[in-house]
Amino acid sequence: MKKTSQPQKVEQLERYGKSISDIPKDAMKGQGKIIFRVFRKKFRFFGLFPFAFQVLKERRRLLKQYANQYQELRKLTPKGAVEITMMISMFNTIAQKESRGTAYEFVKTIFQGLAKHAYPALYQLNDLELCEGDIFVNYKKFNIALFNGSTRDFHVQRIKESKNHLRIIVDKCLNVEAGKMFDCPEIAKLGCDVDLAGYPLIEDRVNSTFRRPCTIAKGDKCCEFNFYRKGFEPKGEYENK
Repeated sequence: MKKTSQPQKVEQLERYGKSISDIPKDAMKGQGKIIFRVFRKKFRFFGLFPFAFQVLKERRRLLKQYANQYQELRKLTPKGAVEITMMISMFNTIAQKESRGTAYEFVKTIFQGLAKHAYPALYQLNDLELCEGDIFVNYKKFNIALFNGSTRDFHVQRIKESKNHLRIIVDKCLNVEAGKMFDCPEIAKLGCDVDLAGYPLIEDRVNSTFRRPCTIAKGDKCCEFNFYRKGFEPKGEYENK
């Protein structure tokens, strides 16, 4: 996003209230190069074409075996259905040749690499920094609007806000549901892993620290997103899920 010349309210930003799955075009810049580099490193140049062929073959199999599930997913998110099934096909292709653990780590590497483009664009960060008022307060507002606007992706159970803290509890996640539909629970965890790579990249610019003690995809009953004003986060060792 280009920086605006005049300060504006956060509510006036173009992406305010948009879905988390509605990644802007800005986020796509450079992503193709990242994906190509990761694939070339693993498969070498001449191995890319056989791998791509196997992925497409696996996707045809997937759509045939899970035809009803795919149609159900398409009703929820037509664009997401294509992306999710392609991801699962890539995962399955690698898992069949190596292992599920290896496939998971490989796909996670790709997604975490893409995070550096996705999160600044997702939060319209250049413009967010120029908005009127306290950056952390504006960041909280943007997050509330983002999660409430992502009804296809999440079901927000509860939002609790204070001056220096925002907690968003999610009790249903599309990635988890898709993982169940296609018997690929690993795919659900990738969204969590992208958060773990993406939020630290923008924390300093929004004066915030991200904490998430639990996620549905990693075995918990809910996802608990915590956004603290820097300096007000829990102290001591902590591992986000």
